[in-house]
Amino acid sequence: MSLRIYSKPPQTLDQQAQLLISRGLKDVSKDELVEVLSRISYYRLRGYTYPYQDNTSSNSEFLPTASWSSIKNDYLFDSALRNLIVEALGFIEIAVRCQMEFQLSIAHGPRWYEDVSLCHNQKIFNDNLVELRKHWSRSREVFKTHYESEYDTSIAPPAWMIFETTTFGTLSKTFSNLKSNLNAKTEVAKYFGFNKASTKVLVSWFQHLNLVRNICAHYSRLFTRSFIVRPMIPTNKPAKWVDSIPSQDRIYFSICIITTLLDVCAPNYDFRGKLKQVMKMVRPEQRPSLGFPENWEEQDLFA
Repeated sequence: MSLRIYSKPPQTLDQQAQLLISRGLKDVSKDELVEVLSRISYYRLRGYTYPYQDNTSSNSEFLPTASWSSIKNDYLFDSALRNLIVEALGFIEIAVRCQMEFQLSIAHGPRWYEDVSLCHNQKIFNDNLVELRKHWSRSREVFKTHYESEYDTSIAPPAWMIFETTTFGTLSKTFSNLKSNLNAKTEVAKYFGFNKASTKVLVSWFQHLNLVRNICAHYSRLFTRSFIVRPMIPTNKPAKWVDSIPSQDRIYFSICIITTLLDVCAPNYDFRGKLKQVMKMVRPEQRPSLGFPENWEEQDLFA
């Protein structure tokens, strides 16, 4: 079957605004829409207008109850939530780097990341090493410049340098590929409240949070998103946890994970308070689409 060639012509901002109004968008002038579309692309905005449109129709007409104020609020909420999560993930990422650099280096030397015998899969090991070296070569950090001006560069830099120049994705993949019987891997897990048997849960959490981080880094929509990489639900519940996870692929579960890890690595950061303020922007009927139960604030994890 041959696919169609996309042939729709580009439209001016005035035409885009008029199209939205012609489809029944209320509570907004064309001039305001033009101003919004000049800084938020039509297709980015479409992610927020979609729930308010009849998408079974080729014209995607707006539902009678749809209004610009609701769409605008959803966009602002998503932006606020994304900013909060980016800030929170910063604490977690730095702690993961620190623990991996410290625990593995103490146990296996400063260049442990070059030792394939520590890993499950040689191909993944090779790929991770390529990524580490690539990120190091691109780095303009002062400590990297100092290392290359003072030391023999035929010898790889120590883990506590090279892992500071790589991505959380490479960090996560490196941790995942470490053999399960390594005491140093277990020590990293223990820091975050996991034992040896449940380290695989932590691995899945790191992998999921990397996806969430990448979505935030590209300013993509978190609101009502269904995540492809689904983290594991811990069988041994943390000291503070929730009664249930209604939807394993929604942002509520991600937030439960973030809150739990922050209690370890950033106990003085008021993530719960900031989250409750952001969640005031959401209408109660919207919470299920984010995976939030009605009584989420009463759960031990958020109380």
